[in-house]
Amino acid sequence: MSGTMHPKKSTNGRTFAPALRAVRTGFRVLSPRAPALAARWAERLFLTARRHQRPIWESQALSTATHDRLAHEGAWLPTWTWTPSADASDMTNATPATLEDLPTVILVHGWEGRGSQLAAFVPELLTRGFRVVTFDAPGHGDAPSKRASLVDHARALCTLGRALGPVHAVIGHSVGGAATLLATRYGFRAERLALIAPPTTPTSYLDVFTRTLDLAPDVEEAMIARLEARYSVEFEELDVRVDAERLHQPMLVVHDHDDPIVPFASGEAIVGAAPRGKLVGVSALGHRAILRAPHVLDTVVRFVGDQDATSFARTLDGELFMRDMRW
Repeated sequence: MSGTMHPKKSTNGRTFAPALRAVRTGFRVLSPRAPALAARWAERLFLTARRHQRPIWESQALSTATHDRLAHEGAWLPTWTWTPSADASDMTNATPATLEDLPTVILVHGWEGRGSQLAAFVPELLTRGFRVVTFDAPGHGDAPSKRASLVDHARALCTLGRALGPVHAVIGHSVGGAATLLATRYGFRAERLALIAPPTTPTSYLDVFTRTLDLAPDVEEAMIARLEARYSVEFEELDVRVDAERLHQPMLVVHDHDDPIVPFASGEAIVGAAPRGKLVGVSALGHRAILRAPHVLDTVVRFVGDQDATSFARTLDGELFMRDMRW
């Protein structure tokens, strides 16, 4: 489970401050009088992800895909599929058998993200003969569900995996990377895992959330109890290093050394736990620009295509770009 309230950045840095102060005041007034109600409110906030408008380039990328809805836990997931032989306008020439024979790559977005955020990976994956599928997780993008969490993310991936059949690879960003690992606990399988800036556990998000709202200890405890009962799992059990440790398929982690959202140490820890994990560190990309950097796209696609993920680092550009490969 993961969610947090981050002050929304603006030119003056104060756009989110009035709303945050109002919420804090509400909790200070409500908590001593009705702690159970305060815990319920805190849980709802924790499970709510802000939805952001898709930029033009993402909408254009989705326009070349086949859009569908996949039934999931009483609601549905919006999905988009690209095929290597044609764009969406030519899909009439493709038969179901043909599509099923294509190796499949699933793109999994992160917290407060959208499946289209990873669309920069699509063109090169198509040229290598992959069917590429992405989706908006519950509580995100165009998904109708309001509730969002790491567990909901993982369950949605399981539903998609069952619908698609054998999955060759997953490319997961941030919470999407952690959800990919957690989904393997629920039965999801893929031959290769490429994780970009993955966190190890939602505990740090919980800490930020409770500090940001200045929750009283008893309200925080009651909120956690509600979340654990809702998902039938304790927070401590959501450390995905446990999942990485028991997976024997190839795993690539790409992480920026100075990622301000998910520390580089998280990627290191996941690779350290994985029997066949490989870490590629990059610089000056942060947490989101990493999804469109040509060098990262090349490295991840090479790995997905069963090529040496670090071969790019032996090129001149790679040596200049990937700092930790130089020493």
